[in-house]
Amino acid sequence: MTVQDVMDWTVIPPLLLALLLGAVVGLEREIGAQPAGLRTHMLVAVGAALFTAAGFELGADRTRIAAQVVTGIGFLGAGAIFKEGVNISGLTTAASLWVTAAIGLASGLRLYWAAVVVTAVALAALWLFKVAEANWLPDRHRIRITLTLAPDHALDEVERAAVGTLPTAHVLRIDYAGHDQSIVLTARGDNDTSLSAIAEALRRLDGVQGVEISR
Repeated sequence: MTVQDVMDWTVIPPLLLALLLGAVVGLEREIGAQPAGLRTHMLVAVGAALFTAAGFELGADRTRIAAQVVTGIGFLGAGAIFKEGVNISGLTTAASLWVTAAIGLASGLRLYWAAVVVTAVALAALWLFKVAEANWLPDRHRIRITLTLAPDHALDEVERAAVGTLPTAHVLRIDYAGHDQSIVLTARGDNDTSLSAIAEALRRLDGVQGVEISR
């Protein structure tokens, strides 16, 4: 076996570790039905590890390799972020992709314990975030409501009635153009909130002709 063969084989352990650790983080995202799940995180981790390991073997500047990986992962993370109504989703998944790339970089540099510890910290942060969001941050869950009003119906009457029906609601915008008028509100609504029940309650208000709700 030649020296080159030995060098080739030494690259395998960091790649396998990166693949495993990326799968661990990706599995948590996959269970949460996030846009970037198991396969994406595995590929990010092993790709970052391979770039780093290859540069390490060739004697390239490690900081330049890391900078290129971070730049590339920025574009991928941006693709995981999207807007839904008044909510912005995917920020946590984008951050998990960024951390997964760092885990791959650490694996490629043979910083095995650092990669394992960061994976454990990332999992703890993702889990604690879910617990905190469910129990201590109810205002993070918001729904957007658009009420279409009957022509010439008093806007203030509908506004008071809507806020009375949904105590957590507040008005974002009021549109009035001739006979077309509408009120846009936002209100608290977690994943267990029945949107159809809210729509039905608002539809019964005097002057309301249409209801549109989105998370």
